[in-house]
Order: sequence, then structure tokens, then C-alpha cells
Amino acid sequence: MKRIAPALIACLLAVPLTACDAFKAPSSDQLTPMPSNVPTTPKYRTADDVVAALERGGIAPDVLRRKAGGLDCRTAIDGAEVENQIQVLDPKNSSRNEVGDSIASWRSSGNTVVAAGNWFIRVLPNGSPDYSVKIAKAVDAVVLPPLYRLPAIPQKPRYKSVDALADALDKSVDCDRRKTESADQVLCATRAAKTRPCARSGDGRDAHLMLHDSSAARNDYIRLLLSDDHVPYYIATAGNWTIQFCDTATGREAARELGGVVVDHKANE
Repeated sequence: MKRIAPALIACLLAVPLTACDAFKAPSSDQLTPMPSNVPTTPKYRTADDVVAALERGGIAPDVLRRKAGGLDCRTAIDGAEVENQIQVLDPKNSSRNEVGDSIASWRSSGNTVVAAGNWFIRVLPNGSPDYSVKIAKAVDAVVLPPLYRLPAIPQKPRYKSVDALADALDKSVDCDRRKTESADQVLCATRAAKTRPCARSGDGRDAHLMLHDSSAARNDYIRLLLSDDHVPYYIATAGNWTIQFCDTATGREAARELGGVVVDHKANE
């Protein structure tokens, strides 16, 4: 035993050195960068400052608990109880990419995050993205959906207008009774709407067409739809566009004939 002891002690002494080495702070090139669409301002010193911003935006929060660098609060949105987990990183000690890396860890584990400047909010329940959208508008931030895996999305075809996209859809599965929602959004009825109406739509329109400014914006939009536990969207997409369908077969047919791919909730369950 006397001969074994020195070797054993040497091994034990080596353990803390190895462990300390394993927990070195990551270098800047190992961090997940902050998404470029996250605004650099407003910046806040404390989580209470974020709470004050929520109040200015018309959302009255009640603080539930405090923690290092943040707090949790409760708000009421559309009659529902919503919890906001606020985290603020000191810009003197944390770079923008360090904030981005913290956000990425939440998104990678299936969470939607509202972010701007040097802070972010996890909004619960996570399966209702509408709450995150309203929180983001109140505090001049953006919504970052979970980093769900998406299929390889073709770069083409691209459309100059949402009306051109609607014309292409009309040649495939019909796009009747068009209703313009905005410059880049149109609702319409496919032939499936007559026999398989969309349960959520009260007017018989079962396709939602939308153009996007970039591939990143398109992907974030798709991921936000996938995070919604309440609506099983079936999405056809390619280039700079997405079309949401209520009917699975219609979505498949349109994606095939328009040169896109299909995305649905099942791929991320």
C-alpha cells in the first residue's frame, strides 16, 4: 500500500487542476454571436429598469422573485397570466456576443426569448408566441424563437410581390377571395377550403401567404409558428416566401408545384 499511495495522491491532486482547466471562460470565437436583428438599444442597468419599461409600454408586472442579475414577474395579457423571466448582463463586464451566447443556450433548449441591448426575457407559457410578440412591442425588442431544426430550404423561386406569389398558388391549388392583410401578407381560399375548412379561420380562407426580407427573417418566422402549441400550421416555403395551410395534402401539393419544401410541427416533436 505504501508504494501505491504516492501514485494515488498524485492522481487525486491532478483532478482539481484538470477540472479548473475545463471551466475556463470560452474565448470570443467560441461564443454564439448575438443575432444581427437584435437592436443594440435600449440598454438597462438592472432588471427593475426592464420592469419600468414594461410599465411604460402598457404592461403592468408584479414581481414574483429576485435572483442574481434578474427577476421574475407576472403580467396579464389578453386575460391570461404570463410570467416573464428577466435577465440583465452588465455591459461593462459582458460583451454583446456573451449576451448572445446566453440567449442561444435558452433558444437551443426550446425557449422563445425577447431581447434587446444587454438584456433578454423568457416569456412563459412558451407555447404561446403571441405573448412574446406583445412583450417585445412593449419594450422595443425583438422575438427570437427556439432554434428548431429546419429542412434545407431552396433559395428559389423568389417573388417580387405577395400578389405574384398568390398568382402562382392560384395555378396550383387555387387562391380565391384574396384579402390583403399588409404589403407583404395575403389570405385566400384554396379548393380544399370548401370541403376541409380551416377551424381557426371564420371566413373560409385557409392559406396565409407572406414575403420575408431575408432568409434569416423567414426562418425565424417559421420557427415562431412551430413554437405555437395551439395551431398545427403546415408550411410551404422557399426563397423569400412562406404559405401556411390548414390542410396537409394541400400544403404538400402546393410545395411540390411551387418548388418549395414543407415544414410541420412533427419534425420538432
